[in-house]
Amino acid sequence: MPDLPESLNTDNHLLWVLIGVCIAMVLTLDAVQSAVDGAWPHQHRPSRLLPHERTAQSIGGIVAVLIIAGGLLLITNIGILLWQDLDYGDSLVLGGMLLAVGWVIFLSMSIESVGIRRYLSSIGPSAPLAVMVVLIAAIVLLVLHLLDIVPPWTEFEDALPIIYAPVHSLSGQSISS
Repeated sequence: MPDLPESLNTDNHLLWVLIGVCIAMVLTLDAVQSAVDGAWPHQHRPSRLLPHERTAQSIGGIVAVLIIAGGLLLITNIGILLWQDLDYGDSLVLGGMLLAVGWVIFLSMSIESVGIRRYLSSIGPSAPLAVMVVLIAAIVLLVLHLLDIVPPWTEFEDALPIIYAPVHSLSGQSISS
């Protein structure tokens, strides 16, 4: 059995951050679904909402998509850092912090018992727009960091030998693509 790389030891803090972000993304998917569809039956009828509340609810769907995209970018960045055994940059830290701020605000808006949702929806679309700008900034920083650390495609091919191995036919000859 091959030895685990040094980056997969339990004392590596990036590994724990990756595990935490993955768990947070799984829990966020349920919050996104309930926030977009509406957790209560009266939220399924946008005709009962005031016009500024309808706009805020529609922008909430865009914010939900941005949170999922940012979370996947963060997971990809940390995964490549662990795989390539690289150091992280300031853009990853700042992008992760902005994503965390947007994520916390989104979750507090989607939980009905906190009471922030009613306040922020009474403000109108300005609060979700502000969260959307923060998340767009986080995504831009995460994409820029990903472009800095992404390895050449040949390293991906070498890391996945099963997918790129020659296919053997039934007669035993290899079929190359």
